[in-house]
Amino acid sequence: MGNWKRGFAVVSSAIIMTSGLLASSAFAAAPTVRRDAPVVHLTYWNMWSGIWTQVVQKMVDEFNKTHPTIQVTMTSVPSANGEQKLLTAIAAGDAPDVFTEWNPYIAAFAQQHALMNLSTFMTGKYAGLKHWFYPVAAKWGEYKGSMYAMPWTMNSFLLYYNKTFMKQAGLNPNNPPRTLAQLWADQAKEWKITKDGVVQQIGYYPAGNFEQLMPMFGATPGDFFNGKKYTMTSPKAMSIMNFFAKFKKYPYTQVNAFEKGLTGAAGGSEDPFELGKAGFIVNGMWEMPTIQQFNPKLQYGVVPIPVNPGGYYNTTWVNGNYNEIPTGSKHPQQAFEFIAWLSGYQNAAWAARAYPTGGWIPNSAVITKQPAYQKFLKQAPLRKKFVDVMLSVHDAITPVTPVDMFYEQKLANAQDYVLEGKKTPYQALLHLQQVANQQLQQTK
Repeated sequence: MGNWKRGFAVVSSAIIMTSGLLASSAFAAAPTVRRDAPVVHLTYWNMWSGIWTQVVQKMVDEFNKTHPTIQVTMTSVPSANGEQKLLTAIAAGDAPDVFTEWNPYIAAFAQQHALMNLSTFMTGKYAGLKHWFYPVAAKWGEYKGSMYAMPWTMNSFLLYYNKTFMKQAGLNPNNPPRTLAQLWADQAKEWKITKDGVVQQIGYYPAGNFEQLMPMFGATPGDFFNGKKYTMTSPKAMSIMNFFAKFKKYPYTQVNAFEKGLTGAAGGSEDPFELGKAGFIVNGMWEMPTIQQFNPKLQYGVVPIPVNPGGYYNTTWVNGNYNEIPTGSKHPQQAFEFIAWLSGYQNAAWAARAYPTGGWIPNSAVITKQPAYQKFLKQAPLRKKFVDVMLSVHDAITPVTPVDMFYEQKLANAQDYVLEGKKTPYQALLHLQQVANQQLQQTK
């Protein structure tokens, strides 16, 4: 299925911002330093391209202006093989000083000793850094109790709903679904499928949403991984996949064809919700600017993802962008200073002005509370909902293991097997559990 359904995809690349956002930046006057002070040059790699290169480059430029003795050179590497390129550079003794990661490779790299343990730098003025972040943000960058990747900007997920579709289906757009049972019933009224089985409009389709639904079923990472092995046939994992199984009534092949048709005729967007072809979608805050770009007349709302009995309302599954210091960094102390600055630590006012240029959710409540970020939220009140869920004690992440990426890929397959009707929920989860544990055993 397409990237619009995948939670671990490179969500940042899906956002399309206007040039007006790029123009807004906060520049501070450079401090006065001795002319003979030595200058440390850092190499910084990330996998952004296009407009995102410009967004991040402006932040790097600001750091260089305010830190004349540390100068950062940014390089964009292809996202398709960015991690492999990093490992090759480390093996060759030519590692960059900083790498931005958004895919679930952190534990794998830590296990391979490819990343520096950031905890060793958290002394002195950085002693409180780990506890400065939203707790759920810090967890995604940790492995075996130590931080190997520093939270930068985060992704949370809520339910978007098309108000026009709700009206057309005889539903009250002021009463969006709060439970998954209500979502199932409401979305069923919004599908349009011809007698020949051609999908013309969808209500809601959950492919790729298994992880985003974790808190909605009261699930925690411990329900899928017990610290030693994957436990994917646990009751809560089964409950989530049983919800997926309800959607096999919709023609999987035709849903795929529907999506591919949109891709070919979208004029830049592949998202059925943005294009007014879907009634509900689980997605992040980046959906808002793309709606404005492609379908500004769309009447929509945003609410927390509906819950199952025993689930947690107004919570979210979280991932995001994280900064790492690869093993072999020639200037690790200065690299740490750079990524701590980017994170907004002791720099919250700047971060509150800079993060809106990317439409980003902060990694810390300290940044969120800054006047500049509050102003950003008030400009489009729906944004606040994506930030508020970051405070829930029930927010979830995917279990952090050395085979995270393999697990994610096989989880995507398991979801599709169930939606296609090729496997029962138990069969799909049992297979996932077996292959993930086999892969995990090979890392020991």
